[in-house]
Amino acid sequence: MTNTAQNSTASVNPLVSVAITTYNLEKWLHRTIDSVLEQRTTFPIEIVIGDDCSADNTLNIAHSYRERYPNLIRVLERSKNVGVQRNTWDTLEQCRGKYTAQLDGDDYWTDPEKLAIQVKTMESDPSISVCCHYVRMVSSTGEVTQDKIPPSAPGRYGVEQFVRENIIYTSSAMFRSGLHRQVPEWYFDLVSLSDWPMWLLASQTGGIVLIDRLMADYMQTPDSAFLSKGHQFICQLEAMFYEHMDTIIPSRWHRFAHAEAGRRYESLAYWARKRGDFSSSREAAIKAFCIPFFMDNIGSKTTALLATLVREAQWRLRRGRTVDPI
Repeated sequence: MTNTAQNSTASVNPLVSVAITTYNLEKWLHRTIDSVLEQRTTFPIEIVIGDDCSADNTLNIAHSYRERYPNLIRVLERSKNVGVQRNTWDTLEQCRGKYTAQLDGDDYWTDPEKLAIQVKTMESDPSISVCCHYVRMVSSTGEVTQDKIPPSAPGRYGVEQFVRENIIYTSSAMFRSGLHRQVPEWYFDLVSLSDWPMWLLASQTGGIVLIDRLMADYMQTPDSAFLSKGHQFICQLEAMFYEHMDTIIPSRWHRFAHAEAGRRYESLAYWARKRGDFSSSREAAIKAFCIPFFMDNIGSKTTALLATLVREAQWRLRRGRTVDPI
């Protein structure tokens, strides 16, 4: 018999744990939790809400739901802010289900069959480490800014894909619980990069399946921890990850990862140059050029370095012309 999640009788051994992480999300959390409660399942679930010391009414909202569904919802609260990475890890550590589904506190699920579909996928093949699906990107006003992401074909993916890029949006992922325990210590130093290292690790022990169904909305708000920071921030963060990537992938993938790192530094040089930050642009272009295996990406990284040096020279020349003569 199928029930909505709010009618589910949770147990100490739920099949699925839903991990919701929050920080100052009072405007959105009601909708996020409601989208979980509307899930139609034939199996027990639990909801674990990890709040990172919110300064607004987020925690009170979480507690109000726990009071209404005491057998279904648990709330983890803190006395001080610990950041996205640590809050994510600690929340996942409290999940007791065979599978964990993640959901950011400002995103929401749009398909009441989401959990059932993903459990069926995971149960059908024990070699699947993670399954995910398509999402829409929406603004804080409800405007749909991208109809369907990621722009990847449905199917099964492995290490090569996740060395190249991350195609999993947090609120689309379901994985075998305990995956987070594989992350190294440097994971906690990479601000806002809570998912990608886990998916890369998972891709080495099993397949990652992208289901051909759109089942969630990804909220892009002015305070979003990642996408709201702009292209330069994203490129810089990804480049930092690539500097550590060798430690969690087999040596046969190192050259491929280094080439991707070079591309990130090229992009970082471009976006810094667009902002007029010529010092950062030059530094990034030189890093791209010095990536091991000199001939990899030689054309693009030479172009990036020359463009940076020429634009900086032009800027300095114009600046010199505007200086009043002594």
